[in-house]
Amino acid sequence: MSYEVIVRSGAQSEIVELFGWYENKEAGLGGYFMLCLDASIEGLLRFPTAPRIVRHEYRRVFVKKFPVAVYYIVRGKTIYIDIVESMLRDPKRLSRKLDQS
Repeated sequence: MSYEVIVRSGAQSEIVELFGWYENKEAGLGGYFMLCLDASIEGLLRFPTAPRIVRHEYRRVFVKKFPVAVYYIVRGKTIYIDIVESMLRDPKRLSRKLDQS
């Protein structure tokens, strides 16, 4: 089954923020983060329903080598990525995001 991935605007903003943070930490690290994020999303395309539902309809995958999680919903043949969050942030922030979406 072929899936389409839609990265919603909130997640796009979070990705840009994380890229900038990693790139400021070390030149080239932002690009490496993007490669790892892309690999995680490619994995979703193969087995989108493999991760269990963690809250409401949201499933979660982690970005390898980075403390970052991707929260997404599968509806039909579409994967909606709503949240890309650093796991180093306050857990209450993530909880609010999951409840608002």
